[in-house]
Amino acid sequence: MTAIIAAVLALAVTPAWARDEAAPMARSVRVGGVDRDYLLDTPAKASGPVPLVIVLHGGGGNARTMTPRWLDTARREGFAVAFPNGVGRNANMGTWNAEGCCGFAMTSGSDDIAFIAAMIDDIARQHRIDQARVYVTGLSNGGMLTYRIGAALAPRIAAMAVVSGAMFGGETPPATPVPVLIMHGEQDDIVPFKGGTSPMALVARSQSKPFREVAYAVDFWRRADGCADKPAVEPKGDITVETYARCAKGGEVVFYRLKSAGHGWPGPARNVGGLERARYDQIDATETIWRFFSRHAR
Repeated sequence: MTAIIAAVLALAVTPAWARDEAAPMARSVRVGGVDRDYLLDTPAKASGPVPLVIVLHGGGGNARTMTPRWLDTARREGFAVAFPNGVGRNANMGTWNAEGCCGFAMTSGSDDIAFIAAMIDDIARQHRIDQARVYVTGLSNGGMLTYRIGAALAPRIAAMAVVSGAMFGGETPPATPVPVLIMHGEQDDIVPFKGGTSPMALVARSQSKPFREVAYAVDFWRRADGCADKPAVEPKGDITVETYARCAKGGEVVFYRLKSAGHGWPGPARNVGGLERARYDQIDATETIWRFFSRHAR
């Protein structure tokens, strides 16, 4: 009896993605003569085209490091979710070319924008994807690439969200407004809130340019989205939400300032590791980002 109770309790606390027999599909697409890999999960049943969320892992991670954070939400809400792999000398430790960071992807000139565009096309050819509801989000180095994707592929991206990422200055604004959610901890000691070279030597060696302060990214996208310069400010304890409204058609900027958070993906993390030092449970980044995405379409 004790063993049965233990098994039931274990099942109750195991995420749905881990219990589900159908794991995300491993796929690849050829870009510039190179096979690029990604994982894809699509709804088992859908009455019509479904949204697609693209989730970019942090530097030194891989597609599977982000699946625990998104599969439950995707399967509950009925959207497709893709987890691309970055590139690196070690297949399990990928990076993204954000043009100011990071590592192998940057030094090898990896065309990650072309990869993401080709991946969207590959998915759309084989699944009923709502092209008006394609979203991208990323953590850390993945967030840095998210900024680049938002600018380069603006007509194809309905909204984007960046967690613990950064910009580098001199970026070309997007051709059309892109709604953006930015979330960053003020105690981040990997990608500092106030910008500069990373205090972590491993990351600093992977940079070719200093990070710009988070305020730079907020202001860049406020201007790109044609928003008013004064936000509505809503303090929520440790969290302050700044919302820039009265934007150009299709634009919105929402900034979550997390006073005591460090570097990482806020929420009930299933796997805190790599460059993520500590959990921050005062907000669930995945649920917050999905709510933001769900109210935007091209």
